[in-house]
Amino acid sequence: MPITEFAHLNGKSFVSSLDRDEQKSLGQFMTPPPIARFMAQRATTGIVADVISILEPASGAGVLAAAVVQELLHRDERPSRIELTLYEIDGRLKPYLRRLADRLRRSAKSLNVKLTCHIVIGDFLLSELSQSARPEFDICIANPPYFKLNKADLRAKAHAYAVYGQPNIYGLFQAACAGLVRPAGRWCFITPRSWLNGSYFAAVRRHLLHYLQIDAVHLFESRQAHFYEDAILQEAVIAWATAQPLHMAEITFSTSQGVLDLPNAELFAIPTASVIGTDEEMAIAIPIAAGANRESDDSGHMHDTLASLGLKVSTGPVVPFRSKEYILESSSRGSVPLLWMQHVKHAGISWPIQKKREHILSTAGSAWMLLRNTNYVVMRRFSPKEDARRVTAAPYLAGSLPGEFIGLENHLNYIHRPTGDLTRAETVGLSAFLNSSYVDAYFRAVAGSTQVNATELRKLRFPSLDSLRAIGDLLSDRPTLTEADRAVEQVLCLKMALSAV
Repeated sequence: MPITEFAHLNGKSFVSSLDRDEQKSLGQFMTPPPIARFMAQRATTGIVADVISILEPASGAGVLAAAVVQELLHRDERPSRIELTLYEIDGRLKPYLRRLADRLRRSAKSLNVKLTCHIVIGDFLLSELSQSARPEFDICIANPPYFKLNKADLRAKAHAYAVYGQPNIYGLFQAACAGLVRPAGRWCFITPRSWLNGSYFAAVRRHLLHYLQIDAVHLFESRQAHFYEDAILQEAVIAWATAQPLHMAEITFSTSQGVLDLPNAELFAIPTASVIGTDEEMAIAIPIAAGANRESDDSGHMHDTLASLGLKVSTGPVVPFRSKEYILESSSRGSVPLLWMQHVKHAGISWPIQKKREHILSTAGSAWMLLRNTNYVVMRRFSPKEDARRVTAAPYLAGSLPGEFIGLENHLNYIHRPTGDLTRAETVGLSAFLNSSYVDAYFRAVAGSTQVNATELRKLRFPSLDSLRAIGDLLSDRPTLTEADRAVEQVLCLKMALSAV
């Protein structure tokens, strides 16, 4: 039996003893052997030395370390010595890791390679090693646990350099390992893709990119076809990086639905400067969704931002738990419509929908949280990953709902003109552009989460107001996604894959 499969079976045996809640709380989701081998193949590329040291900081049953050792032993020119260090927080896995270590030593010895294995039962993030930033390893490979930590957690305090807001434990593993890789050594992690962008992971990215150069990224498009044995719903990425001082001009990208099509994943390269942001957040954009348009730079049509267009994006001011005395179950004298996420569709605003609390009192006490009943582009701040588009924007046209004011709940964003009102054509054109395949591709590339926040909207490049008005003039007040795509394509001459919706 191959070493990687041996480790995997050990891991499955252990996980079968856990109930689902315990497995989730510990983050004990074992890496399937095909993914482990895929990670190890690139992680070992270019590593040539007489002695090779490997770190797996959240080893579980050690399947990733086993895959790396297997790759090294299959070479024609093998190292004479392999030094393996495995950290695991759950002491119940120690017998499994010992059995794996014995198997690895025997396999290595049969090929005249000496292998040592140092098993440490304890929390890697609280270890002296994790806080040392000593470059001791040629290869660091990991499938860390992922769950949010309180900022007061000892692990968050120990790695405060990588913490902003509410940290996720996997980001701390990524950051802690970055400084432990020797020059020209390799770093490889499989994680959720949320670390690639957003403020919460900005400190992690800055720390990583101080020590490492990302050279390859693989995206699993399905949320459940990678960790197929554990029924995990998570959009995952594998990232490979090389410790400085190398300078990578390009980053290699690939994508697959899951494991079955992994060997046939298409490769393409994108200049590093086009992938990693130059501001302090250093967001990392995956241009997978725009793969069909890689050969032509459609962004040349986009020179403006909301600010340069004289527009502003704001968050809906009605926070329900702070506004209980004003929000009503049904219409009454002095009430006006209150819009929630459920009211916002791609084609327009649907209100009422027999949802609870669709009305809000229009009084002096609530005036600060109400908006004039005029033109806005209203957007959901969150969209399901399974939704047709990552962005859900709707034109709200003045007077389409009753009353002089309207309320927008806090899970909505809205675009407006602070010095006046949007025109009808601007409102419809902006909504169509935001709903288009072009913008969908952009947000799927830069956003690892379902949140479309105001910061990302402010960074988005827009066509000119004249172009947006021209788009709006081609459309009805409630266009379909297909109609919006056609109008955007016609006005901006963008190449987009149109799908009937």
